[in-house]
Amino acid sequence: MSSKEILDELTRLNIAYQLVNHPPVYTAEEADQYTADYDFARAKNLFLSDKHLLYLVSLVDDKRLDMKSLRRMANTGRLSFATAEQLTEVLGVGNGAVSPLNLINDHYHQVKVIFDSDLVGANDLIGCHPNDNSKTVILRIDDLLKLIHLWDNSVSIMKL
Repeated sequence: MSSKEILDELTRLNIAYQLVNHPPVYTAEEADQYTADYDFARAKNLFLSDKHLLYLVSLVDDKRLDMKSLRRMANTGRLSFATAEQLTEVLGVGNGAVSPLNLINDHYHQVKVIFDSDLVGANDLIGCHPNDNSKTVILRIDDLLKLIHLWDNSVSIMKL
C-alpha cells in the first residue's frame, strides 16, 4: 500500500494523526533533523529473522538492542536482519522505511511485533513512516497498537 492508502485507512478508522513531510531519511537520527520540533516517542525499527519467523522490533531510537537477550525473551533461534527480499515481499518497503505501519502489507500475518516497554512508556505519541521514508505520521501509541491487532499481527511488549 502507498502512504496515501495508509493515511486514508487512518482517516477511515477515525485515527487522529499529524503528517510531517520531509526529504527521504534512512535512520532515526536523520529523521530527527526534520521532526525535532514535534513531541513524540522516537523509534528505531528493526526487521529481524530467525530463519523461520520474522520480527519487527521497535525500540527507543538511541537504545542498542541486545540480540542475545531478545532471543532468550522471545524464545527464538539466532536472530539476524531479514533480507532485502523479505523486506520487500512481506512489508512492501525498502531499506529506510521500516515501520509498524508496514504491517498493513503483511497479508499472511507472519510478522511478530515486539515493542520495547521504554518506547511504549516514553510518550503518548509515536512517529512512524507510512510506507514512505519521506513522511512521518505522528499518532497515539494506543492507536498504533490497535491497528497492529486489527491487522492480525501478534504484539509483545518487553523490556529490551
